Amino acid sequence: GDTITTDRPARGAGNIESPGAQDRYAFGEEEYNWALKNNLRMETTAAKLYEEAWPVVEDTRRQMVELARQIGQKRGMTLPADGPQAVQAVFEELGKDYPKTDAEMVNWYRESGVKLVDYARRTGVFDVPADYKLDVVETPPPLRASIDGAAYYPAPPFKQSGVGRFYVSPTDNDPAALQANNRAALADLAVHEGFPGHDWHYKVMTQYRGEIAPVRWLTPGAVEDSSSMWEDSMASEGWALYSEALMAEPAAGAPEGFYTPEERLYQLKGKLYRDLRVRIDTGIHTGKMTYDEAVDLFSEVVDFQPGKCSDASKTEAKRASCDSSERAIFRYSKWPTQAITYRLGKDQIFALRAEASKLLGDKFSPKEFHLLFMRQGTIPAGYFREELLRELQKGVGSRQ
Repeated sequence: GDTITTDRPARGAGNIESPGAQDRYAFGEEEYNWALKNNLRMETTAAKLYEEAWPVVEDTRRQMVELARQIGQKRGMTLPADGPQAVQAVFEELGKDYPKTDAEMVNWYRESGVKLVDYARRTGVFDVPADYKLDVVETPPPLRASIDGAAYYPAPPFKQSGVGRFYVSPTDNDPAALQANNRAALADLAVHEGFPGHDWHYKVMTQYRGEIAPVRWLTPGAVEDSSSMWEDSMASEGWALYSEALMAEPAAGAPEGFYTPEERLYQLKGKLYRDLRVRIDTGIHTGKMTYDEAVDLFSEVVDFQPGKCSDASKTEAKRASCDSSERAIFRYSKWPTQAITYRLGKDQIFALRAEASKLLGDKFSPKEFHLLFMRQGTIPAGYFREELLRELQKGVGSRQ
């Protein structure tokens, strides 16, 4: 089966050398634009995405600063006047409530999964079958080298047997890595990899696999290398990121949505680096940004750690941030257009939902919309937009 990659900034030891001044990894602007149009079915350009990305990043950072100040006030903290430093201080405080062992960490993820499914049943956001259970397991040793944090492996789509796995990689009880999986940080990742993200998405698709054309299950190009076309990523990663935002929306009996304010801060951090990746991926692959500039930018924006990674006198926190930023940029350099599919796929779902809501008025049902979207299979929404809207209208007509 295709791997749904982890979507956290990487953690752990090890540094990867920069590809050097020749930028041999760069995809090229013409190729990038071709892929946007022909693979991802998008009417835009790399240059446009690059320019439009920055205001989105700035807005998410602004929301994080505001929320961090509210959390600080609630907890009686005296926060620095500087916005990024205030966010950093709140993250440090939240990092103190962390699992003390790998076993406890995996258990906390399981508990998060149970809470999410209970929330969906209580609020009616989704119709969850009684036998649905989110399976969270420790990553088996052969897969640990390739799973840095957590990942989801779907069950084979055409077999009746088999189960999807939400893997969480052990940290060898490393306190720093366990702190990164603190109580507030867990919920967002459990949503993305588990419910209602990848696990729920794939279980729904498997349930309706007889209605999904086999060609929609194919992954064009290779799986997870530079020749992959990432068409499946627009739907699957777009859905998982959309799920993170969906759980922040008010629901019946839950005016604040699923997250606590502390969990919401981590959800915004997850949004932030997916927003930034649109700027970075288009930048490094079309020559607007060097590899090292991208590493510096990722560390400064996502980790709120100012300064350059080349600075010899950097703090321990900055060094750790630079290491994880380096691994993130290395991944994007090898997989042109993959890093943008999260935010662009999510944006497409929101746009489709708004269009369907406008079209159907008070007969619009978010629950029906979500189910119909998931039943389309893992292809970009640009390929089925009209069909989905037609089906929704047909469904409303048949109920009248």
